[in-house]
Amino acid sequence: MPELSRLEWARMNLDQVRTQLLAAASGARFLTPEQLEHAAGKIEEGLRVYEEEAGPTAPAPSSNGARPICSDPRRPRRR
Repeated sequence: MPELSRLEWARMNLDQVRTQLLAAASGARFLTPEQLEHAAGKIEEGLRVYEEEAGPTAPAPSSNGARPICSDPRRPRRR
């Protein structure tokens, strides 16, 4: 079996987490706090690999440390 590239490895991990979270959201699976923490670590590592390989795409944080605020997080997203 050929070795995965860093991006392929990151994509595989993110896909696994996505599948776990979708199953949990549908009620088909229960995730423990430890499993959620592990999933968060996989997301963090995958995003770090993507950023290293592709370069940062998000704007740099402002000098005062303020974070952007969502106008209404309950509003449904348009598809």
